[in-house]
Amino acid sequence: MKKLNILIAVICITVFSAQNMQAQTDNTRNEKVYKTTKTKTPLEVKESLKDYSGYDISNEVTYTKSGKGNVYKFKVQKKNWSHYLLIDEKGKIIGIETGEHTSNI
Repeated sequence: MKKLNILIAVICITVFSAQNMQAQTDNTRNEKVYKTTKTKTPLEVKESLKDYSGYDISNEVTYTKSGKGNVYKFKVQKKNWSHYLLIDEKGKIIGIETGEHTSNI
């Protein structure tokens, strides 16, 4: 009976360990990131940045190509706080990344 309890405990530990290893796999998409500048972005994107006139907007911009078009990523900063704006090529702000819980589009 003692050997049966040990066997059950070992099987349970193995099953729970396998679940944890599966949960920690990296499921990120391999998207290519391109670099550009703020002046080379489309006019619609520049117009959506006017709402952030009180912020320091970085001139260095990155973008990724998706099925719906390009998604531009701007770093905006106000005093000690900074975050990233995600803007599609039509000028719609589709997200804000603060660095706490980043997610891919």
